[in-house]
Amino acid sequence: MTNILILHGVNYYNAGDHGIALSIFRTIHDSFPGAQIAVTSPFLSRTRTDQDFVARTREGFEDSYPEEIPDLYQVPAGRRRKAQVLLFAVKLLFYGIALTVLPYQLRAPLARTTKFGTAVLNADLVLSKGGGFLLDRGTTYNIPTHLVTIWISVLLRKKTVIYAQSIGPFENRVGRAIAGFVLRRVTQILARDAYSVDYVQAVLGVQADKVLLTADSAFELSSALEDGTASASVEAGTGTRARRARRGEVCITLVAPRYSGLPGQDAEATYCAIIAKVIEALVVWGYEVLLIPHLESGAHSDRILARRVSDLCAPEIRDRIEIFAPTNPINIIKRMARCDFGLCSRMHSMIFAIDANLPFVALSYLPKSDSMLAEAGLDDWRLSLPDLAIDHVSNSSAKIIEKLEAMRAELAKNREKVRATQTFFQGRARNNPEVLLKLLGDAAPPPMPHAPKPHTTGH
Repeated sequence: MTNILILHGVNYYNAGDHGIALSIFRTIHDSFPGAQIAVTSPFLSRTRTDQDFVARTREGFEDSYPEEIPDLYQVPAGRRRKAQVLLFAVKLLFYGIALTVLPYQLRAPLARTTKFGTAVLNADLVLSKGGGFLLDRGTTYNIPTHLVTIWISVLLRKKTVIYAQSIGPFENRVGRAIAGFVLRRVTQILARDAYSVDYVQAVLGVQADKVLLTADSAFELSSALEDGTASASVEAGTGTRARRARRGEVCITLVAPRYSGLPGQDAEATYCAIIAKVIEALVVWGYEVLLIPHLESGAHSDRILARRVSDLCAPEIRDRIEIFAPTNPINIIKRMARCDFGLCSRMHSMIFAIDANLPFVALSYLPKSDSMLAEAGLDDWRLSLPDLAIDHVSNSSAKIIEKLEAMRAELAKNREKVRATQTFFQGRARNNPEVLLKLLGDAAPPPMPHAPKPHTTGH
């Protein structure tokens, strides 16, 4: 029996991250019948405190989820969060250092002192789950903790694959050196965008033959749209307005500007005012508006932003707004497929829109989404979120409305365009399991990790 371990868990509070994990689980089940899958999760402390929420986001697809094992660190939940962060940081640091300095013969006994280490040792293949977390913006001390668990897998001589991820930028020199040091020693890097392919080679010094351009695994979720049971939120709708007879509908996804490098309250207030102005225009055009939160946790969650935007609208406008209830990523895609077009701020809301064959205007804020849009020939659907958030509300809202007007003027043509995009990326995403099949068929062990001086190529 093949044992596959997936690192970095399922973040049920982030629809994009959840969609990535769910698509990987489904792909492995389809590509490796009978394979034993386990996933190490840093979110167990949090999900155990809110089982009702987790159940809602797994609804209809419960059989798709494998066993979850505690990661070496846990996202803090409840009281004394700072103390929890410090405790896990110390544990992670010393565990990683001990495994690094010990000879290989002594690493396995130490690894087996934790559930995480035991799971790595039992695995035939270790996957670092896809996503956009291999960068240093917004991470503790500008060093992603994910690199430590990837390094431990390498130290234990496991075939270790960076699975359909975006990588970079690392703006801090120390974080960049550590990232290069670790990633040059993994077995294979499957990059989901052209930016990451260039970055890992030119900046992090990874050999070209170790890097392959594929696509985000969530592009395969479109094949699951007929599976599972649609939740009540898809069939009947929930939120701030009651469902009426079917009208035209536009979906909007939100993101706090701090994630684009603009942490100030002014930028967030401007962004919310811009979206409220756009919603007003959409309602005047005769549309209902569906706000779909993707990030559900923290003081800057999308749901908090959605309520803030709704509160800025006049009562007659607010009556045409629905804030979508928490649900499974596949149910989100199903609901997006019922809309006429969209306004997407998060990368995975763009991917979900593509899976739903939904034309959209993109408010892009990181290289990962810029690269994806450019590869798909959708650059003309893009606006820069940071540029909009620092401009005047009237100027920025006018730019978005102009893009949306152009989008709806040629909806049939744009639907064909997005359908072709979905076919293109889904085909490339299918290279991900093909690489894994080849690696599992190769009996040669990965090279023994060594520790030369870290590579520190500049920006």
